[in-house]
Amino acid sequence: MSQEISEQQAIIGSNQYTEEVQFQIEKDFGAAGFTFKKSTYTTLETMIPELAAGIEHIRSKANNRWMQIVYRVDLTEKQYHFVRQLGGDSSENLAKAVILRSFQKVHTRKNPPI
Repeated sequence: MSQEISEQQAIIGSNQYTEEVQFQIEKDFGAAGFTFKKSTYTTLETMIPELAAGIEHIRSKANNRWMQIVYRVDLTEKQYHFVRQLGGDSSENLAKAVILRSFQKVHTRKNPPI
């Protein structure tokens, strides 16, 4: 059992997952012209600062476009409002939520429910 968990953690932390999450985010944010500056990231956490800055820029320039992205990312209204009410940097919290949701999309594609 613990070996199975270790194998799953290795897969989740793999560069392939990170690359696919990055691609998913760029796809969802494409309408706003956002792309990551680095071609690859070693972990999902390293994406947060750049994505948070991108979110802040999009929200300040075109809030209606930001809401379109929220729907494309598939954050529910409940999730969105929960994240907005968290303490700390709002854009960073939103970036974490986007990364988590994008990870879930990638994981579901790779491991469809039976």
